Amino acid sequence: MITIKDVARKAGVSITTVSRVINDSPRVSKKTREKVIKAMKELGFSPRPWAKYLAMPRAKFKVGIVITERIKRFMGEGAFYHLVLEGINEVASSSGVETKILMYGDEEDFFDGYLLIGADFGPSDVEKFASMKKPVVLVDNYIPGLDVDVVISDGYGGAFNAVQTLINYGYRKIVHIHSPLSTYSFRDRFNGYVDAMEKNNLMPKLYEFDDIAENMSYVIDLMLNTYGVPEAIFTSNDFAAKRAIKELRKRGIKAPENVVIMGFDDSEEAKKMNFSSVRVFKKEMGSFSMRRLATLMMKQDVHPAKISLFTELVIRGHIKKLRGRGDVL
Repeated sequence: MITIKDVARKAGVSITTVSRVINDSPRVSKKTREKVIKAMKELGFSPRPWAKYLAMPRAKFKVGIVITERIKRFMGEGAFYHLVLEGINEVASSSGVETKILMYGDEEDFFDGYLLIGADFGPSDVEKFASMKKPVVLVDNYIPGLDVDVVISDGYGGAFNAVQTLINYGYRKIVHIHSPLSTYSFRDRFNGYVDAMEKNNLMPKLYEFDDIAENMSYVIDLMLNTYGVPEAIFTSNDFAAKRAIKELRKRGIKAPENVVIMGFDDSEEAKKMNFSSVRVFKKEMGSFSMRRLATLMMKQDVHPAKISLFTELVIRGHIKKLRGRGDVL
């Protein structure tokens, strides 16, 4: 059996260099990359589909990146989907894949595969693309019951860990302001919050924020009138966290100083406003999506897969262990 050592020996390079070529690392010169790929082709070495693609002629595939008008709002510099797109394009550019952004409804059928970005796409939309007989990957979206390739973040685990951490610090009155649960990712985070609270024999307290209706002022008034001032608020995303902070401050309540705010995404706004958040690895989400689509376009490992990227809790500013409460961390 041909191994990576055989490729390194034939190309006259180190095993590490061959590994970098296989993993499409930018830390390899064009000349060395070509030498390694030539050795792989001559030896018939192909450890996985992506390596097989590296040995193919460049610009073989054309990919349509499909977005909606709503998602377009989150593609500005540094925004969530801008970073996802960066991850997609970095892999595509280094691998000779051509990409084009398409507005939903204006898509063309001459692409080799499609990346559908965001949660606006439902079963009928996916079926429409599937009818073209081209590979499709959903990015930051999952439709239960539909067997189609998806790349998402681990919303449930991220939310559960965030709320459990607050509880470990001694916080008990933790409210969840969630976005509409018709979106899988928000529902996943909702479930993580509820399970963490119930595991610790605490009563979940839930309020729904609609970013389209922009009803955060109503939500905060409802919370204060029916529940009072919480010790902490966990939100479905950083946009809701930012809006909650502004509305609390309008009412003379310091946040995140006196009411801890925990968002989700870890956006630039979280850093600027100094509130804690659950980090979603957005560029990696794009990279995984592009690599998965390339594998499907090569007709390799075609059984649908749900790829879920773990998140990371980022603690900032004003979270502290409450006196006499909480576990030792």
